[in-house]
Amino acid sequence: MSLLKGYATRRGMGHYRDTHLRGRDHFCEREGLYFSTVGIGTYLGEASDEVDDLYFEAIKVAIVEGCNVIDTALNYRGMRSERIIGRALRALSKEHSHIREGLIISSKSGFIPVDGERCKSPVKDRLFLERGVIDQEDIEFGHSINPEFIRESLELSLENLQLETIDIYFLHNPETQLERWTPEEFYGSLREAFQCLEDLVREGKLRMYGAATWSGYRADCNAPDYLSLERVRKAAQTTTAGKNHHFRVIQLPISLLMPEAYLKRNQRFRGKWYTTLELAERLGLVVFSSRTIDKGREYPGISIAKRIQAIRSLRGVTSCLVGMKNPEHVKENLRVVGLGKMPPSELKEAMTIGS
Repeated sequence: MSLLKGYATRRGMGHYRDTHLRGRDHFCEREGLYFSTVGIGTYLGEASDEVDDLYFEAIKVAIVEGCNVIDTALNYRGMRSERIIGRALRALSKEHSHIREGLIISSKSGFIPVDGERCKSPVKDRLFLERGVIDQEDIEFGHSINPEFIRESLELSLENLQLETIDIYFLHNPETQLERWTPEEFYGSLREAFQCLEDLVREGKLRMYGAATWSGYRADCNAPDYLSLERVRKAAQTTTAGKNHHFRVIQLPISLLMPEAYLKRNQRFRGKWYTTLELAERLGLVVFSSRTIDKGREYPGISIAKRIQAIRSLRGVTSCLVGMKNPEHVKENLRVVGLGKMPPSELKEAMTIGS
């Protein structure tokens, strides 16, 4: 089967925005593109046909209802999340021939995946181990940012998604490597990983890249898993692309229960301290929030809609990702895009409720 051509363009996303606009704050402009302020995540759920069917419908409903940001990862649900996105995009493209240019598709590489359709083994040896892309130590560790592994992973993501080009490719929780490397070793290896991603941009296989983290950008600056955004960016600047690098996106958990990106000034840049959101805005980075609704965990007196509304109202957040595999939940959650941003006083109260 041929791969779906194209990638997100300003023209395509402008048309998508004009067709689906519900309110002034429905879309956020970054990098010359228009991102819906709520995106769909695909992490949750069993690796089963039943969950595939749910996601297939949920993704189509999301796109029709005005959500043009779709996030996944190679390892999500044993690669089945990428594959079901590919099926949904293929189906929609038959009805809307230029839909691809209106969508941002992001995926990730880092965790060594299983194949949720063909086997239950810890790793696909034939794809990675026997090719020398990873070694036994990587398998036991379960994670790699080796350039050869990143390249193989991206090729597999493209195959799963049935795309010629991915808009955003993240290194997935790169701070995991700080468990076995010193910071100097880590940032040197990060530079090599970014060089691989720059090469893939040049080859037309992705448009931009970033780091999707769990704790790295939220940790205290002296914590062992801390990531300095300044040093991460410098790793991109020291590739052959120099100042024209394509490190333009970060992803991290931001929620009422994990408000560090908004509250904690843990990022140092040119002698001053910033929150992650403040520094990301200063550097012109696209920011995706993950764990936006804390997997639906109940919080007294605060609805799911209010949680989504709070995070999408934060200055510096481009799109807040919400895991949605139920089409009815998609429609319900996307109602907030028609609302204006939360007033500052109400937002501050909401973001400090868990502190």
